[in-house]
Amino acid sequence: MSKYKEIKGFKVQSLATDPVGAGVTGATWSSGGDVNQAGTNLFGVGTSTSSALIYGGEGGRTNQTEEYNGTAWTELNNLNASGQNGGSAGNAEDAAAMSGDASSPRAVSTEFWDGTNWTEGAELNVGRQQGIGAGPATSAMLFFAGYTYPSPGVRNLTEIYNGSSWTEVGDLNTARFALAGGGTTTAAIAVGGNPPSSGTGITETWNGSAWTEVADLNTSRTQLSQGMGTYNDFITTGGWNGSAYVANTEFWNGSAWTEVGDLATARGRASNSGSSSSGLMVTGASPPTIASTEEWTVAGIGDTFKNEGQVYYNSTANAFKVTKTVFGTGAWSSGGSLNTARYSAGGSGTQTAALMAGGTPPGTLDNSEEYNGTSWAEGNNLVTGTQWFSMTGTQTATIGAGGFTPSITTNAQAYNGTSWTEVNNLNLARYGMGCFGISTSAIVAGGANPGTSPERRAETESWNGTCWSEVADLNEVKHSLGRAGLTGTAGLVMGGDPTTANTEVWNGTSWTEVANMNLARGTLTGNGTSTLALATGGSAATGIQATNESWNGTSWTELADLATARYNIQGSTFNSSNTAALVFGGLNPGGVQSATEEWNVPLTNKTITVS
Repeated sequence: MSKYKEIKGFKVQSLATDPVGAGVTGATWSSGGDVNQAGTNLFGVGTSTSSALIYGGEGGRTNQTEEYNGTAWTELNNLNASGQNGGSAGNAEDAAAMSGDASSPRAVSTEFWDGTNWTEGAELNVGRQQGIGAGPATSAMLFFAGYTYPSPGVRNLTEIYNGSSWTEVGDLNTARFALAGGGTTTAAIAVGGNPPSSGTGITETWNGSAWTEVADLNTSRTQLSQGMGTYNDFITTGGWNGSAYVANTEFWNGSAWTEVGDLATARGRASNSGSSSSGLMVTGASPPTIASTEEWTVAGIGDTFKNEGQVYYNSTANAFKVTKTVFGTGAWSSGGSLNTARYSAGGSGTQTAALMAGGTPPGTLDNSEEYNGTSWAEGNNLVTGTQWFSMTGTQTATIGAGGFTPSITTNAQAYNGTSWTEVNNLNLARYGMGCFGISTSAIVAGGANPGTSPERRAETESWNGTCWSEVADLNEVKHSLGRAGLTGTAGLVMGGDPTTANTEVWNGTSWTEVANMNLARGTLTGNGTSTLALATGGSAATGIQATNESWNGTSWTELADLATARYNIQGSTFNSSNTAALVFGGLNPGGVQSATEEWNVPLTNKTITVS
């Protein structure tokens, strides 16, 4: 007998508009009221889409002041003198304009707004243009970076205001101008800027006494507006990437940048104010100079929120729709360079917390380095210097084995985040093994030992945190394999020498041959898991490779290449998918490599119309 649901179907929610994303990642830009006088390089402050102030500027603007009420801009009393290219701080009732065009007498000026009029205040120690101000109130402000004309040019200066005078304090690590920034006198952020003329992605945070470099923007740029938010909850928008104005909006959560909703109109040299949940992007160069305002808002309590897999009927569009996560096109970007260029080293950890140890040249190295997502720092040395060292695990818990010391060895060493310790040896001496898992449950497979027959090996050994045990052999003898896997019971090896495209999967008991890579190669590296992995770089019959392939558990697909082709390369093995990875070091005809490259795949929760 048929069921009622099979005859009548099931209920689907009917909505007049599509659901929206929650929080800052779901925030959107919408049209606001045009300014009365369009311009560029103006000052701006405000706390939301309904309370903002813009003043000064160029390209038609001089000393005008305008206030926004959430709908329209109203002209108020002017600055005492025209200003542009300077820093701003405060809010719509208590604002400051700092410095300005450094080739004019306004170079060191500060003016204060009391809600009605502008008055002149204490002068800066060093006048400069295109710097950035920070501070929610004018009684405590920062002004940093900028450009002095005609010399010495780009500046890294920081000055602090205590309510009566300006004092020079700790310099930025990277001198620049035309950047974004904000925060307070004890917790601020500096983002992007010039040089180079195409812009930089460098981000620094201020702790009240010193600046520290943190993770770079995803899109390097200059000619940025002020920005919106605090040092650990910040939005930067628009700018110039060297060839065009961009609409990109990025969100900083205190540790990483994420691409969020783009502007409707790409622009730079604009005014930007507010917070990560409510703010404005006003006028600027597009080109031409435009008068438009865009409002940035997150979803409110009355909105319907978007959920993964949500099915509904849009009554306005007369269409059934579903929400799903859609992955974008992955790309490699530059990371911080190794302190010691090398190849044939060991690698482990994640994209933002990686470890590299051993390698060559010169000779057999014993030093190790740790990566924090931005730069490499020297760590404690291996007990015994090793090249072709096979490593796996995290930055604070790694196991490594085999290689040359300089003779082929069974030696194994473990790292606890501070120091290396010798542990029980392998049963079979060899180099160039595929290695995956964690410090207490790992696998090494394959490898080579020219002193044995056969030279190339298929043996697999399992590490239980104390000792190594021989388990089932690979189906194919090879060395210099790529590998991926987060445990000793589920992993993947691919490629190897002699040059092969073979892929084998480990299930904790045995190896199974699965689909081959598209390109046969050895001395490559791998990242990810047994079902979501990358195979990157290496050496093939056609030469040294930049090739990057993605494994989805069934087949391999070619993706964007590395910027630098190389072999005898290493990677951060412990990434949980094929959407984030790190590769470093290696060798090519250009020499030994110190470059680090980071792989990222953007993902978006999108609404799809169902046919």
